Amino acid sequence: MFDGARFFARILFVDTLIMIRFEQHLRQQQRQILAPQMQQSLQMLQMNSIELDQFIEQTLEANPFLDRVRSRETVLSEMPPEASSGAEESEEKIEQDYEQTVLGRSDSDLKLGDEGRDMGNESDWRREGEDFSRNPDTDEAWRYYQDSVTQGESLRAHLLDQMRITAETAEEYAIGERIIIGDTDDNGYFTGDVAEIARELDMPESNVAAVLDIIRKFEPTGVGATDIADCLLLQIEVEFPDNEELKTLVRDHWEDLTRGRIPQIARAMDMAPERVEALKSLVARLDPWPGREYSSAPPAYITPEVVVEQVDDDYIVMLTADAMPAVAINSAYIKEVRSKKMSKEERDYIRENLETARWLVRNIERRQDTIRKTAQAIVDAQRAFLEKGVEYMKPLTLEEVANKVGLHESTISRTVNGKYIQTPQGLFELKYFFSTGLRSDMGEAQSSTAICAQIKKIIESEDKHKPLSDQKIADLLKEQGANVARRTIAKYREEMGIFPAKMRRSY
Repeated sequence: MFDGARFFARILFVDTLIMIRFEQHLRQQQRQILAPQMQQSLQMLQMNSIELDQFIEQTLEANPFLDRVRSRETVLSEMPPEASSGAEESEEKIEQDYEQTVLGRSDSDLKLGDEGRDMGNESDWRREGEDFSRNPDTDEAWRYYQDSVTQGESLRAHLLDQMRITAETAEEYAIGERIIIGDTDDNGYFTGDVAEIARELDMPESNVAAVLDIIRKFEPTGVGATDIADCLLLQIEVEFPDNEELKTLVRDHWEDLTRGRIPQIARAMDMAPERVEALKSLVARLDPWPGREYSSAPPAYITPEVVVEQVDDDYIVMLTADAMPAVAINSAYIKEVRSKKMSKEERDYIRENLETARWLVRNIERRQDTIRKTAQAIVDAQRAFLEKGVEYMKPLTLEEVANKVGLHESTISRTVNGKYIQTPQGLFELKYFFSTGLRSDMGEAQSSTAICAQIKKIIESEDKHKPLSDQKIADLLKEQGANVARRTIAKYREEMGIFPAKMRRSY
């Protein structure tokens, strides 16, 4: 017997399966993978000259088709004008896609200043084996550079040497080693707890306290202190042992001293404010962070990538020799290998290395051209700064330079980060020239960097007995044509590490 309901139900079920299968076959995912050569170009642009040199040296050792050649400083005016091409625009589009899809970075991440990639300020002994590079392709080269820098004696090594000489028993040395390694920070302060260390070592607290007292007599003077006031008191005992007024000032009036309450201190100590100021000047001669002179961090060497030369009425950017590690294809080696019979594997090896060499040469030239053009655009925009100083800095954004150079903002951000320029006003990182703008009464935009310089100049020339309030500074700037709110003055002042008026007052 024909069951119509069941028949049509089966047809509907089969149709559903077909539809599901059809949808699965039509679903597609489009992905764009950046070529390794373009990845290398982006990574090389991000390197500074030291990182780039180490990377090239590493590549030269592995690729026989590459040779070093003598570089020559070239000014921008010598470069022929380049017509923009569709290929270049396509490369910029690929770079954007690479940043967003391959690296997973948003547009906000591409803006100036990648603070998240800063190395931080922990001491090297806590960071052994950690990745110091910002670029996976330069790990080994950067590690070699770090290891090649001669490092001074660390604070902990210096203290342990003194402990070995001072300790009379193995127990004393064990306690001292525990305190120095486990509970002494980079400033030289004792950060632990005597009772906790005693429990850990299973010995009386008095034994631990006695060893801590020994360490507090070590060099540099002030180590083993629990806070700044304690550190300064240890130094006073050595530098000014007979100055009881100075000891009283730091021991009993430290908080008032840090807040600039000179009259209150003078009344409490029954002396003239001028005497308190004299004692305060002695405190300023002491070192509140004695351990920092033994910092194990390697010294930072800054090499400018570009320099600015004034030619007649123009400022011309030139790449330095260090920024131009010229590399060329070894044509002699190419002729040599071509004259030999080779297997397929050997031919593939040669083809791969020759292609890698050609891309490296091209990417070096591309990096140099990008840095040169970017620096020239910055110099053209900041001409007043070059002639008159930081107070004449103009507001400048990544977008403005990107539009002038014809590149994407992310490319400009990578270019200016970590690259330095030598100018008539001094050595600056390229990203220093970018700042937001404030509108003046005349309708002109003024750089926040210039405003900060004006604030600093006003404070440096103020009457130290009657320091200017933030509102008074705002009024003075308004007279000069810069309309800046009081809270903005306070913000910029704090960013520059300048105390408020009440703490700048001298008596």
